[in-house]
Amino acid sequence: MTAGPAGSARPARRGRGERGRAPRGRGWERHERQRHERQRGERQRGERGAGTVLVLAVVLAGLLVCSAGAALGQAAVARHRAAAAADLAALAAADVLVGRAAGDACTAAGLVAGRGGARLVGCRPTGEEVVVEVAVDVAGALQGLGPARAAARAGPASS
Repeated sequence: MTAGPAGSARPARRGRGERGRAPRGRGWERHERQRHERQRGERQRGERGAGTVLVLAVVLAGLLVCSAGAALGQAAVARHRAAAAADLAALAAADVLVGRAAGDACTAAGLVAGRGGARLVGCRPTGEEVVVEVAVDVAGALQGLGPARAAARAGPASS
């Protein structure tokens, strides 16, 4: 009995190569090539469709960013509408206070704010000056956060 490979106590096997494998004969290369192709195909099949999922994820992220931008844009528009309506309502109330128009200052402010797409929230006339506060409802996804508010003060120019 002879010693096996690398000094092991096992006997060496006959008809085997150095590493204990059968000697390669005819067609062995073809068999190995086919085996490697099958293994490579199995790996590729496991990744099929991964590009589609990645593209869909990128498109979805882009849509979310665009939707968030549109919602913020709607909120900014509502804020600007509220500021413009507050300015005009304050000027209308100031006209009544200084005698350029007839009626009640807060009623005039409420009419002008309503025509501007806002609702009058507060009106405080003090002497010849008035402070007006209006609100405009925000449309879209940010509607639940409440209305956009703005305040304006108007009165005669000081000398």
